[in-house]
Amino acid sequence: MIPGKLLASFIFLVLSAILLLVSPSCHHHARHAKTPELATGDHWAVINGKKLKYHVAGCGPVCIVQPGGPGLDWSYMRMPDLEKFLTVVYLQPVGSADSDRLAGPADYTKRRFADDIEGLRQSLGLEKIYLIGHSYGGMVAQVYAIDHSDKLNGLILHSTSPTTGKGWFEDVGANMKWFEKEPWFPTAAQAFADAPKMKTDDEYAEGWKKVIGLYVYDYGSTKDKYDRLLGSMQFSVAPFQGYLAEMADYDLRDRLENIQAPCLVIAGRKDFVFSVKYAEALRDGIPGARLTVLEKSGHMGHIEEPKAFNAAVKEFVSGGKKKR
Repeated sequence: MIPGKLLASFIFLVLSAILLLVSPSCHHHARHAKTPELATGDHWAVINGKKLKYHVAGCGPVCIVQPGGPGLDWSYMRMPDLEKFLTVVYLQPVGSADSDRLAGPADYTKRRFADDIEGLRQSLGLEKIYLIGHSYGGMVAQVYAIDHSDKLNGLILHSTSPTTGKGWFEDVGANMKWFEKEPWFPTAAQAFADAPKMKTDDEYAEGWKKVIGLYVYDYGSTKDKYDRLLGSMQFSVAPFQGYLAEMADYDLRDRLENIQAPCLVIAGRKDFVFSVKYAEALRDGIPGARLTVLEKSGHMGHIEEPKAFNAAVKEFVSGGKKKR
C-alpha cells in the first residue's frame, strides 16, 4: 500500500507531465507572466486621446498585430497557431470597428497609426515587442520600426511594400492580368478601379466583397471561405480615404537602413498588389532582413498557407538561421 503523501506526490507528478504534453508551448513560456491588460480576451486602452480595442490570445513573448485595409477589423488576422508560442495582441486601429473615430479622413495617417502602436506598447508596460504588420499595416510597421527599432524584439512585414509611389500602380495593373480569364474578374477589376469613389462604410464593405478574388491565389476553390470571412467583418471607409491621400507620396526606401531590429519579410508569390518585387526591396533595404516567399499565396498568406507562414514566424522568433 502506498502512503498517502507519496501517492499524492505521484499523482501530482503524473498530472504535471500530462500538462506538459498537452500545452508544451505555454509551459515553455511560463516566465512571461501576464498582467491583467494581457489576459485572454477583449480589452480597451486610451491611446493618444482615443479609446482603442484590442484582443489578446496565446502565450509567450508579446506580439502586436497591425491589420491592413486600412479600415478592416482585426478578426481577419486571427492566427491561432502563432498563439501557441506568442502572446498575440490584435490591435483594432483607431477609426475602425469598435475603436474611436478621428475627426476626418485626413487625420488617418501612417504616423498616427504608428504612434498608436507605441502608445499601446507603453500602456501595456512592455520594454520590447514583436510587431506584425499586414499590407497597409506593414507600411505602418515600417514607420514605427524606423523610429523605434530599440523597442522591437523583431519585425514581421507581411505582404507589404516600402512604396506606393511612381511605377507601383502600373505594376498592380500588369499583375491583375494574372486573373483576367476568371469569371469574376470584370466585376473585380471595375470595383478596384472604383475604390477611390467609395464614401460610406457600406460601399467599402461591398467593394471588398467584389475585389477579394484578386487578393487570393485560388479564389475559385476557396470562394465560400472568403465570402464567409468578409460577411463577418466590419469595414470603415475613412481610414482608407486617408490612405488614398498619402499613397502617391509614400516611399520609405531611402530610410529602410534605419530599421535596426531583426526583420522577417513574408510575401505571396501571386500577390498582385504588393508583389515579390516589393518584398525583395524590403529585404535588400533593411539590414539583415530575411525573406520567405509563400508559393501558393496571394495577399493573405496567413490564411492561404498557414503552416508555412507559421513555420517561418516560429523560426524567426526562435532565432533560427536561414538564408536571406
